[in-house]
Amino acid sequence: MKTVSWFRKNSLLSNGFEPNWELFRLDSCILTCMKVSRFLAISSLTVLAALSTAQGLNIGDKAPKLTVTNWVKGKPLSLGNGHVTVVEFWATWCGPCKMSIPHLTELAHKYKGKVDFVGVSISEFKPEDYTTKVPAFVKEFGDKMDYNVATEGPNKFMSTNWMKAASEGGIPTAFLIDGSGKVAWIGHPMDEEFSGVIDAVLAGKADLAALRDKRSKAKAEEMAQQKAMEKLNPIVDAIRAKKYDVAVEQCDKLAKSNPDLKSTVCQYKLMAMAQGKLPGLSEYLSSLASEPFAKDPMQLNQIIWTVIESDLGLSQETYATCVNLGEKMMALDPKSAMNMDTFALALWRAGDKAKALATQKIAVDLAVNDKTIPADTIKDLKDHLKLFGG
Repeated sequence: MKTVSWFRKNSLLSNGFEPNWELFRLDSCILTCMKVSRFLAISSLTVLAALSTAQGLNIGDKAPKLTVTNWVKGKPLSLGNGHVTVVEFWATWCGPCKMSIPHLTELAHKYKGKVDFVGVSISEFKPEDYTTKVPAFVKEFGDKMDYNVATEGPNKFMSTNWMKAASEGGIPTAFLIDGSGKVAWIGHPMDEEFSGVIDAVLAGKADLAALRDKRSKAKAEEMAQQKAMEKLNPIVDAIRAKKYDVAVEQCDKLAKSNPDLKSTVCQYKLMAMAQGKLPGLSEYLSSLASEPFAKDPMQLNQIIWTVIESDLGLSQETYATCVNLGEKMMALDPKSAMNMDTFALALWRAGDKAKALATQKIAVDLAVNDKTIPADTIKDLKDHLKLFGG
C-alpha cells in the first residue's frame, strides 16, 4: 500500500465499515475522526480494524454482482462480457477518498474506451445521505470526478459481498475486474502497482495466481499485525477511563516486551502523559528523538501532533521540545505542507507567534500548490493561519 504523506491518523479503519466514534474519541481531542488524518497506512489504530480472518473474496475469484441502488452519474455498468472495470469504494466523509478522486479521474481519462470506472458510495451515516449528500458531493466535484458514480442501498450488498468478503476494512479500496468477470487486483487506488496491473490485464498478461498469492501473504501479515496490536486495548481502555498513570505503566511494559510495537506504543504514552499532564513529558519527548523511527518525518509529525493538537496548557518546556522535534522533521522533509502546518502549531504553542505565522503562510502556499491535498484540508490550514493572525 502506498503511504500518503499528509494524513495525521488512520481514521478509515473501522468496525463494520463505519466510523466508530466512541473508539476513535479518546477523551476530548486525541483521536478525532472528523478531522482529516495524516496517516493512511496501517499504524497505531490498527487495533480498531475489524478484519475478517477468512478471505472469502480474493484475486482470481469471480466478482460479485454490481448491485447498486442508484446511478448518480454516468451509465449503469455490468461486469464481465469482455469489459475491464474498476469498482472503487468511497464515502462523502472520507478525506483520503477525496484525495484519490482526481487520481481516479486521471486513470479514467487515460484508459477511456478500454476500462470502465465506477465509484460506489458505501458507509454513509444516514440512509438519506445516499440520496442527498452523495449527489451534492458529486455535483460539487464536477469534472474532477469524471467517471461513473453509484450508491449502495440499505441492504448493504456491496459492503457485504465485496468489502467484507475480501477482508477490506478501509476506504478507498479499488477492485479491478477483468473482461471475464474475475477479480484481478484489490487495493488502494493510489497504489503504484495499480496502473501496471491494469496494463497487464488489458494486454492479457496479468498473472492472477501470482497476484493472489502476493495478496494472501500480505493479508496474513496484516492479520498477524492486528493480533499484535490488540495488546494495545488495555491501554486504550485506561486512557478512556482517565487512568493516565496506569496507561503509562502499561505502555512501558508493552514496549519492553514487544520492541517492534515501540513506535506505536510511544504515541499512546504521549496521549496519556499529555492528557494527564504527567511529569516527565518533555524528557520523554526528547528521548524519542534518538529512536530509529524518528528518522521518518511522518513519525515525527505524529509524535508532535499528538502533543500539540489541542491546547492542553502544557509546560513551555514541553512545547519547546516539540519545536526541536519539528526542526528535525522539517530538515528531513522541508517541502511537506502538513509537516509545515504541524511545525507552525508547535511554534505557536511555544509562544513564537511571529515565526508560527510565517511558517503557516508557507504551509498554506505549499498546500494550495499540491493537487493531492483536498480542499477541506487546505481550509484547515487556512484556519490555522487566521488563528495565528494571518
